Amino acid sequence: MPTGLFKTPDQSVQVEYDGISIPIPRSTYEKSGYKPDFDKLPLEDEYKAAQEKLRNAPRP
Repeated sequence: MPTGLFKTPDQSVQVEYDGISIPIPRSTYEKSGYKPDFDKLPLEDEYKAAQEKLRNAPRP
């Protein structure tokens, strides 16, 4: 099932579909019942900062 990655200031959601990421309107996201809930999605900047932190984390 598609998964929400983050929300944008214009109230759209970046959604991952089988490895492909596309933006969709909030209304479509909520009508489709995608997870997590819109209000639980991070903002785009927060998401990208977390991804960058993961990339830069030292590997054991």
